[in-house]
Amino acid sequence: MAGKSAAHTESGIPSTRDAALAERAVRKLAGLTDDPGPVPARFGAAAAEPVDIPTPAVRLLREILDQMAHGHGVALMPMHAELTTGEAADLLQVSRTHVVQLLDDGRIPCRMVGAHRRIRAADIVAYRRETETRRGSALDELTARDQELGLQ
Repeated sequence: MAGKSAAHTESGIPSTRDAALAERAVRKLAGLTDDPGPVPARFGAAAAEPVDIPTPAVRLLREILDQMAHGHGVALMPMHAELTTGEAADLLQVSRTHVVQLLDDGRIPCRMVGAHRRIRAADIVAYRRETETRRGSALDELTARDQELGLQ
């Protein structure tokens, strides 16, 4: 059993126990992210003085815990990090070839390091948000057309 737990830790995939703990923590954090102010927290049994945690950090922690509760591994990276085309493809859930085409078309900026392309994580996130927004708009348009035609 100890080997299995270590494998889960190394791969980033939460164990069943960790997923259950994460699910309980998500429920407890749910109301804390509504206020814009810092969230006081206490750690450990002897912690007498609260530590103020910025609300955006609590939201991020909640998202991490939510992913873990669903059995998904999570990796954090700074937005200024530079990714390879393979890493960018993994984040976008597309092929590396598709990412290279997006870079060559100028749809995502990159820089060359020798013969290799490097993409800022922030640019990948921006492209993903833009793509999701376009998909949402297209879906809204299709739904409106369906309603006009009485198909819904």
